[in-house]
Amino acid sequence: MATLRLPFLVLLTVLRLVLPVASNEKPPADSQFSILRVTVGKDDFQTLQDKLGPTKKCHVSDHDGFDLAGYSDSAGTLVFEFAEIGGGDVTAFSLGPPTRAVACRLSPLRPEHLQLVTGGGVRLGMTEQEFRVLFGEPVTRNRSGNWKYDWTFDAKYTEDEKRAAIAAGHPVASDTYLVGVIVEARFANGVLQYFYISKTEST
Repeated sequence: MATLRLPFLVLLTVLRLVLPVASNEKPPADSQFSILRVTVGKDDFQTLQDKLGPTKKCHVSDHDGFDLAGYSDSAGTLVFEFAEIGGGDVTAFSLGPPTRAVACRLSPLRPEHLQLVTGGGVRLGMTEQEFRVLFGEPVTRNRSGNWKYDWTFDAKYTEDEKRAAIAAGHPVASDTYLVGVIVEARFANGVLQYFYISKTEST
């Protein structure tokens, strides 16, 4: 589980209480947070490389508190985000076209990974209607084809998670934790060109 530091926890709480822009749609299915067997909040930099091959992290100056690492092939780019608030876990990933400008040098994707598609079916080239079936109506959208969704909600610990926390010497203080989710998409001529999804969890 990716654990937030106090300032970000406070920010999530404030957003939930005062902003009327949270999505009315259901949060994304768990499958949307996975791609090529790498899952947001469950994999870290080492397990990412175990599954997709060696790559390097880089720190982007205009994204303070974030490191990036990723892969590319002739079909597109796949970039993973590691936030300081995530405790080392993958906190987000994004899909983009092969021509996408990325501040970090990307590693070649292994040939066996034939298609960049999330576990929930998001892929570059899908239509707006196909995307809407998966995520519903965006909170905001503009004429440039940019869509955005966000959710902040409470989730319950499972009994297994509680036992694991006790075994690690960090028993949970309550039965719930706060989750923040952001989804961004960009369409051109009604076709998906860019997809971003992030999830952070606070204990």
